[in-house]
Amino acid sequence: MGAMEILDTYNLRDEQEKYFQQMKSQMVSDRQRNWSEEGKTGRLFILFVSLVLASQVRYTWKSSLKKHFPTSLEVLDEMKPIRCIEHAGTAKHITAFVGKQRDICKAFGFAVPPGCDVGYEIRKVETIKKRGRPRKPRIEN
Repeated sequence: MGAMEILDTYNLRDEQEKYFQQMKSQMVSDRQRNWSEEGKTGRLFILFVSLVLASQVRYTWKSSLKKHFPTSLEVLDEMKPIRCIEHAGTAKHITAFVGKQRDICKAFGFAVPPGCDVGYEIRKVETIKKRGRPRKPRIEN
């Protein structure tokens, strides 16, 4: 390598360390509370897998979802309401994918599970709430 290539590579080191520190703080792994070496190894493996997944989410967000979501964490927040409901003796039921959730699945290349695509865009209608305490109902004699 030439001197300029080495300098460019060395300058990336600080940026990479800051990015890794940001990812570690996002995964709340600044403190390792372990009592055994196996526990520490397991936690580090889980941290590594979560960092890989977070990196993939951030890459997909930057490449195709940034115009709809200001941050990569908002992508995850949008997907949080999806639940898998299972009761004893019945089949599992996955809640519906609506609106932006379908766009997120499309960006990641996931197919919406069968029966979960309801075909409409809006999840809920937000009503404008009036400020203050609600009025008491009138009692008629």
